[in-house]
This record gives sequence, structure tokens and C-alpha cells, in this order.
Amino acid sequence: MDWDSARKHCKDKNWQWSLELINQAQQEMEELEKKIKKLEDQQKAQRLYNACNY
Repeated sequence: MDWDSARKHCKDKNWQWSLELINQAQQEMEELEKKIKKLEDQQKAQRLYNACNY
């Protein structure tokens, strides 16, 4: 998602509530992306561990 374009549109329309919503959504997306990366790394490590033990 293009967060900057969304913010600019809301600023042009003076939609403060939307700006807050965009900020919250961006923060949640960034947190989820970090969790996904962590889980993917754990999954890769587990596969490597399992491959070495068989």
C-alpha cells in the first residue's frame, strides 16, 4: 500500500480521523510483516534442523 499517497489525500481533504486510521494500519502491517519474517526464519531453521537429523 502507498501510505504516503493515502496520507496526502487525507490531508488534502482534512480528514484527521482517516490519518489516524492510516497510521494505525501502517503500524499494524509493519508489525505483522516482522512476525511473518520471524516465523519464516523459524520454519527455515526447523527444516534445516530436521534435514540434518535424518
